[in-house]
Amino acid sequence: MDLTALKIFKTVVEQGGVTRAAAALHRVQSNVTTRVKQLEKKLGATLFNRQGRKLVLSPEGKVLFAYAERLLSLSSETHRCCARAG
Repeated sequence: MDLTALKIFKTVVEQGGVTRAAAALHRVQSNVTTRVKQLEKKLGATLFNRQGRKLVLSPEGKVLFAYAERLLSLSSETHRCCARAG
């Protein structure tokens, strides 16, 4: 699983949309959209449903969000642990 893609996905959810996520991640909006679409294709699932101009997490997106939080947290914990050990 690509942790960068998970971070982008998680940021879109937390920021409430692609535009704000792109700004928070210092990326262009098209890159964020592309990465989310690639993640959806790789997983074979729709992660967001559009309601007008708003993105709403799909049921699959809600499951992935919980896993993304856990995986990214574990990744950070691993980096911190290894940095102290070295």
